[in-house]
Amino acid sequence: MAQEGQKNERKAAGEQPPADSADAWQPLGGGLLVYRGRRADNAQAWLLTFTDLAALMLTFFVLLFSMSTIKESDWQNLVDSLSPRLDRLQEVTVALPQSEKSAEEVERLPGSDLDYLAAVLKEQMAGDPLLAQVRIAHEGERLVISVPGDLLFASGSTELGAAGEKSIFALAGVLRNLRNVIEIAGHADPVQPKAAYPSNWELSLARAAVLSGMLSKVGYKGDILVRGYGDARYGDIDSSLATEERRERARRVDIIVHAYASEAH
Repeated sequence: MAQEGQKNERKAAGEQPPADSADAWQPLGGGLLVYRGRRADNAQAWLLTFTDLAALMLTFFVLLFSMSTIKESDWQNLVDSLSPRLDRLQEVTVALPQSEKSAEEVERLPGSDLDYLAAVLKEQMAGDPLLAQVRIAHEGERLVISVPGDLLFASGSTELGAAGEKSIFALAGVLRNLRNVIEIAGHADPVQPKAAYPSNWELSLARAAVLSGMLSKVGYKGDILVRGYGDARYGDIDSSLATEERRERARRVDIIVHAYASEAH
C-alpha cells in the first residue's frame, strides 16, 4: 500500500517513474501517467536454445551407440540377468480352433457333354424354319441357347404364341432328357413396357417363368433356375449394330445349360 501511495504521489506531481519501471508507465497528457503493466520480456528465451542443444546431443549419442559393436558375452550376461524376471510374466493362452471351419467343396456330377449337345441342337435347328433365328453360344462351362422374344411372345405379353409353343416344343425334345442344370434368363430392350408390367424387369422375369413351366410340362425333371435381367445386359450387345437390330437381340429368353448335372435326376 505504501508503494501504491508513492506511485500516486508521483503521478500527481508529474514526476517520472523509476527507470526500471518506465516500460510500465505511459504518458496520458497533461503531465499524467497511466500504468499499462510490464511489457513481455524474453527472459525465458534461452530455454529454446537449450532444448535444441539437448535434443542434438541425445541424437549424437544414439548414433554413436548404433555404430558401436556389442560384445556377445556382455549381451548374454544382460539377457541372463533379465531372464528370471521375464519368466515371472503371466503367460497368455490363446484359444485356437481345433477343426477347419471352412465349408467343404461341393462336388457336382458332370452332365451331358455340351459340345455334343450343341451339335445335336444345330442339326435340329437346320431342319426347322422356326428355329432359324435361335442362336447357340458355348461360353465356358455352359451352353447358351438364345430364343428371340419376338418369336415367343407378342409385344408386352407373357403368353406364348403359336410359333413360340412350337419352337419351345422342338427344343424341349432334346432338353427334356438332359441331366444338366438348366437356367432360364429373360431379357428386354430399354423401351419401357406399356402393358400391365411396371418395368422391363418384371416383364423379363415373367417370360422366363413361362418358359420354365413349359419345359417342365414337356418332361424336364430337374430344377430350373429362373432369372429376369430386364435391359441390364443391353450394353453387352454389339454397339455397331443398328438400333432396331440391337433392341431385337435384347428382346430374348436365354436357355442356359450348365456342364454339371442336376441333383433331381
